[in-house]
Amino acid sequence: MEKVDLLVNNNVDVKGSLEFWGDINSYNENLLEFKESLQEKLENLTYYKNNNDCPNYAIIAHSMKSEAKYLGFKEEAEIFLKHELKGKENDLDFINNNFQEIINTCKKIISLLNIYFSDNTKKIILIADDSNIILNYLEKNIEQVYNIIKAKNGEEAINIIDNNNLYAILLDLNMPNLNGFDVLEHLKSKYLINKIPVIIITGDNTEDTIKKLFNYGVLDVLNKPFTESNIKRILTTINNFYERDKI
Repeated sequence: MEKVDLLVNNNVDVKGSLEFWGDINSYNENLLEFKESLQEKLENLTYYKNNNDCPNYAIIAHSMKSEAKYLGFKEEAEIFLKHELKGKENDLDFINNNFQEIINTCKKIISLLNIYFSDNTKKIILIADDSNIILNYLEKNIEQVYNIIKAKNGEEAINIIDNNNLYAILLDLNMPNLNGFDVLEHLKSKYLINKIPVIIITGDNTEDTIKKLFNYGVLDVLNKPFTESNIKRILTTINNFYERDKI
């Protein structure tokens, strides 16, 4: 069964899009292509922004707007449209000052569609770390068993936490745009710290840091550098967290 409700509940106009695409299979094919192209287009936008190339910036933003609109992402299409128009106006100040909203919008769409196209039988683990090496290494060792959602800063992590039913969180401490402790505070404020097992990824093994972490109620710590056997141990610890509730 298609997880259309997931899209509808996130304000995607699936009904309107199906009037254009005709059937769910055609819609899904184009939706998947959109997801897979979005990161590359974001990188192109970044390149043109950094090189003050407003005409090409506007072209890419236009493409993102059109695809988002035809696939039912109306709110997101408005954001892309705004950047398209500012690119045509050569408004570099606006583009530079508001580029983060483009990044956040793309990340939101990708995260949502990753879940939409995921294997529904797999539980979801969030990996939050600003290092691509760490993210990819962990994903490689976990993705066969779990669906993985990745975040590169605390702000993205919190957005994912608030919009997904997570099985576990692997959380780096040192990240931009809110760090790991900020994410822990958010989990605490939402009364989730004892419901979702949190594994901290860190190279800081000082007594004060470890004590502070366990005062938050984190399940365990994955010390950098780590190995595949360390990851397997952590996954066992996470599974044991849920098994103990059955006793």
